[in-house]
Amino acid sequence: MTTNTRGQRIKVGLALGSGSARGWSHIGVLRALLERGIEPVVVTGSSSGSLVAAAYASDQLDALEVWVRSLSKLDVWRLLDPNFSRGGVMHGSRLMRAVGEQLQDRAIESLQRAFGAVAVDLYSGKEVWIQEGSLLSAVRASSGLPGLFTPILHENRWLIDGGVLNPVPVSLCKALGADYVIAVNLGRPQIRSETSRLSVASEEDAQGSLSVKDSNELFARWSGLLENFVSSLRTEKEPSEPGMMEVMYATINIMQNQISRARMMGDPPNLLVTPRLDGFNLMDWHRAAEAIEVGYQAVEQVASGLPDAV
Repeated sequence: MTTNTRGQRIKVGLALGSGSARGWSHIGVLRALLERGIEPVVVTGSSSGSLVAAAYASDQLDALEVWVRSLSKLDVWRLLDPNFSRGGVMHGSRLMRAVGEQLQDRAIESLQRAFGAVAVDLYSGKEVWIQEGSLLSAVRASSGLPGLFTPILHENRWLIDGGVLNPVPVSLCKALGADYVIAVNLGRPQIRSETSRLSVASEEDAQGSLSVKDSNELFARWSGLLENFVSSLRTEKEPSEPGMMEVMYATINIMQNQISRARMMGDPPNLLVTPRLDGFNLMDWHRAAEAIEVGYQAVEQVASGLPDAV
C-alpha cells in the first residue's frame, strides 16, 4: 500500500516515456520503486515504454529483463527485418515474434493492473489510447517509429508511434485512475557516441548465438540492404556527416523533447524521473545492463519526493 504525506491511501501510476533503446532504463526505474515498496497499480507507456509497461502490468518483468540483458550486437542484427518497399525501413514482425517468445500475450482487460498504450492515427493525427484487446498488439501499435518501423493496422486505423503526440503519457495514467503519477522522461539532447555504433560482431560476440560461419552468411545477406543504415549508425573518431537514420532519429528526439515539456507543463506529474542516457542511440538495444542501472540511479536521485510505502 502507498500513502501520501497525510497518510491517505493513493493509487500510484507510472507513465513510461518513449525512447527506443533507452526504454530499457524503465526496468531499472521499476526495480528501484519496487525495492522501496512502491507498486504502481496503473502503468502506461509510449513506444518502448509500452513494452516495459506491458511486461510489468502482466507480471512478466523478470522474463523481459533476463532477455534484454542477454542481447548482444549480433542478436540485435538478427531481429532486424529490412523492408524498403513499404512505410518503414523495417517491418518489425521479427522483433515482435521475439518479444512474443519471451512474454505471453494477454487480454488487457484481464490484467490485475490498469494498463494503457499510446499510439497515433497516421491519417487523422489523433492520439489513440489502447486499453483493451491483445497486450502485444498494443505494444506494436505504440512502437511504430516513423521511418523505421512500418505503421500497423489496428481496428481499421493505421497507427504509428505514440511518442509523436504523447511521449510521456501522464494524461492516460490519470485517466486510468492514478492519484499520484510518476513520469519517466527519456528525452534528452542527442549526443553522438563511440559506443552507439552497430558494428559487425566478432567471433567472441557470436559465441552462444550463431557460429562464425552463420554470422558471416547473415552479414553477407544484409550487406547490400543495410549498408546505408549501418553507416548512419557508425560514429568515427572524427566527426562525420550524419547519415539518414541518425538525422531522422535526432529530429524525432528534438520534437519529442519539446512536446514532452509542453504537455507536462499543462498536465504535470507528481514526480518526474529523468534518466541520463547521453550517448544511447536508436539501435543500442544490446546495452540493456547500462540502461537499467541508469534508470535505477535516476530514482535514487529523486527518492525524497516519492510517496510513502507502508
